[in-house]
Amino acid sequence: MSFDKFGQDAEFEEWSQKIRDIMDEMEKRDFVHFRDSGTWQPATNVYETRETYFICVELAGVPRQQIEVECLERRRILIRGSRTQPRPEGVEGPLSIHAMEVDEGPFWREIDLSEPIDADRMEATYSEGYLWITVPRTTTE
Repeated sequence: MSFDKFGQDAEFEEWSQKIRDIMDEMEKRDFVHFRDSGTWQPATNVYETRETYFICVELAGVPRQQIEVECLERRRILIRGSRTQPRPEGVEGPLSIHAMEVDEGPFWREIDLSEPIDADRMEATYSEGYLWITVPRTTTE
């Protein structure tokens, strides 16, 4: 590979094209979803009836003992915990990453509710990767 005063030779042009092709391929792929802070927020749905709020939090792969649920100021629900990086079972050593979209590490989610709740009757269940929190409303301030 060489340069002369008129430009580059064919070998240089071939390498330049290979690099452009690699860069084009990288633009098409979403290799890693980076987050701005050290925590991530799990996907959450909030439903309500006249008497109760129902909160569904997607937490696949998080052990039950890693999940904390807390009521703050009778109107907010705080959900926090941590998820480890998923790995293929039985595989040791380094892995090459082609795509990385599953969040890992500490998570935190706060849900503000429009009316006061009865924290003493709040219940949480965890099944098949979903945390369901049942939050009865209270009728008094």
